[in-house]
Amino acid sequence: MSANLEPRVLTEKEMEETELALSRIGKYTKDENGEITITKYTDKNAETVTIPSIVTRIGDKAFRRCKSLQSVTIPNSVKSIGKDAFLRCKSLSEISIPDSITEIEERTFFCCVSLSKVTIPDSVTSIKDRAFWGCSSLLQLDIPESVTLIGDGAFSNCSSLTEIDIPNGVTEICEDVFSYCSSLTEINIPSGVTSIGDYAFDRCSSLKRIDIPPTVTKIGDGVFGECSSLREIAIPDSVASIGDEAFLGCSSLLEISLPNGVAEVKNGAFSGCSSLTKIDIPNSVTKICGAAFVECSSLTEIRIPDSVTKIDGFAFDSCTSLREVYIPRSVTKIDMYAFRDCSSLREIYIPRSIRYIGRHAFERCRNLIFTTEIGSYGERYAKRRRILRVFGL
Repeated sequence: MSANLEPRVLTEKEMEETELALSRIGKYTKDENGEITITKYTDKNAETVTIPSIVTRIGDKAFRRCKSLQSVTIPNSVKSIGKDAFLRCKSLSEISIPDSITEIEERTFFCCVSLSKVTIPDSVTSIKDRAFWGCSSLLQLDIPESVTLIGDGAFSNCSSLTEIDIPNGVTEICEDVFSYCSSLTEINIPSGVTSIGDYAFDRCSSLKRIDIPPTVTKIGDGVFGECSSLREIAIPDSVASIGDEAFLGCSSLLEISLPNGVAEVKNGAFSGCSSLTKIDIPNSVTKICGAAFVECSSLTEIRIPDSVTKIDGFAFDSCTSLREVYIPRSVTKIDMYAFRDCSSLREIYIPRSIRYIGRHAFERCRNLIFTTEIGSYGERYAKRRRILRVFGL
């Protein structure tokens, strides 16, 4: 294949014709080795472009904002396509990347809103940050197995993309990579992946299911935020960390089991999961962080394991169906607004271990019965707040 990439020696007449074609395209440079780079395409009204086979590079921003451009033919002589090369070419509808290309650079096709078909050859090993960001007409894409890196936001805001297969050589799902892909219904993460970056699938509102392989150890912040169609997800025991707001607004999620290695239920992790009826919190968890389950309005009961030492502010705020909570003797602090507006809460056990309950922790919990111990902080708190209580345990 490498022999085909070497440009043949042109005759004088062919050179004149080629240079004439280049001049029609726009500005270009030729280095000391005869390598020709298109630096700026100047014919803003052209709808189709055929790049002469003497060209070896398409420079950064070369075709940027060519709003009439619909198609480009790129020969195999082209070894690289620069950053922002076709940025905001709003009429570009399809493109075939030649097999002389090994990398798709940052923002190469950024916001090409009419781009519906892309052919990526198996010579490509990396798709860099925001390469296809905002390609809102892209329906599907075959990423070859040769690709080992898909950069941050590479396919973010590809709102028509319905399916995509991640190659087996990819080991990290980068930040924002598929965020706002609102038509994406299903995705398979290959078994070599070890981490899922922040907001990777944020606002994939049609995503119904996803399989996470047992190689993944970390799920970042906001990874599945506002995935409002997600009904089920299995998190493997290999996962040791789940980030802030990881499942925020997953309003169709029915139940979930956290793996044994997780130490904290992070801030807003399940906030707004309004269909969630059951969650299993493992004994490895020591802290339930702020707003972890806020507005989980279908959650009826929760078992807090005896490994937990602190319940942060707003943790169960507005869990309006929550009827019963048992707090273990390991907990020493319940922070402000922790159970505010839990209007169905009828009974809660406050152990002697509790040393602090924050302001408004049980605000608007009407008819709440405190079960606590005589002489404990819980008893004094209940008396001050005039909460109905049962003593003597």
